[in-house]
Amino acid sequence: MSARRHRAGTAAAAAVFIVALLLVASPAVALAPAGADKSNARAVTTTTAPLSPGQSGWVSVVWTSDQTVTDWSTTVTAPKGVTVTYPTTRGGSDTSLYGSDTLVGTTRDFTSFKLKVPYTQTSSFQVVLTSKYTVGVGNNVNGNGNGNGGNNGNGNGNSGAFSTTATVTVPVQAATGPAFTQQTTSLGIRAGSNGFERIAFAGGQTDLADFSVRLGELPPGLEVAYPGDRSSSGLNGDTTLVGGSVDYVGVRFIATDLEPGTYSIPVLISYTAASAQTRTTTLTLTAS
Repeated sequence: MSARRHRAGTAAAAAVFIVALLLVASPAVALAPAGADKSNARAVTTTTAPLSPGQSGWVSVVWTSDQTVTDWSTTVTAPKGVTVTYPTTRGGSDTSLYGSDTLVGTTRDFTSFKLKVPYTQTSSFQVVLTSKYTVGVGNNVNGNGNGNGGNNGNGNGNSGAFSTTATVTVPVQAATGPAFTQQTTSLGIRAGSNGFERIAFAGGQTDLADFSVRLGELPPGLEVAYPGDRSSSGLNGDTTLVGGSVDYVGVRFIATDLEPGTYSIPVLISYTAASAQTRTTTLTLTAS
């Protein structure tokens, strides 16, 4: 066999090998199917604002995408004991974006949801967000192809319903500040009067369940009563003084035989945080 024929045979074998290699490797570099989601919708937030054991608070997660998507809907899965609440504007079963249910390509928007952290949750935890959305096909102001809005009408747009998930960390740190503040520290009534008065309280950072109030030792000539003839008065809005909220209790002051003057009356407050708690404050009552 001549050297020339040997070299020709070797070259042909090499060419066959290269073609075979390309055929094997081609699937790894193939373009995404026409129906695949090319919007690249994704979460930007990896860690939310911190919450405290016993706190109810709104947190948010920022999203972005390469192409415009619509009909945005997010649901949240949290660990056992952590309660998730959604905005009532959508019926309470999910949350959407702040501006609308459309995430414009290359911009940012956020979803908000409320988490109620139990007092037993003392370490950071993770929530999983599942977001569903729609990518539509149509003309774009920048072109006449089949591209989705934000895709410059280049004919490479995708359409259909898609979803994406994100795992986000919620830091947990100890609460600071007082458990509550008594906003009504003084009241003025008429001697001989008989009527209900409000004593207001502002919640601290965390929620206080079973919040109730009763008055201690009373001056001569004064009696008090509580709604429903109970032995104490609960909050007007709920049994829980939610952190950061303001609510009040109603107490009936029966001052039929009370002499005019200024009196200091103990206020006995009971509530449940990590455990049952009691606290005594004072109310300055002026009868004129």
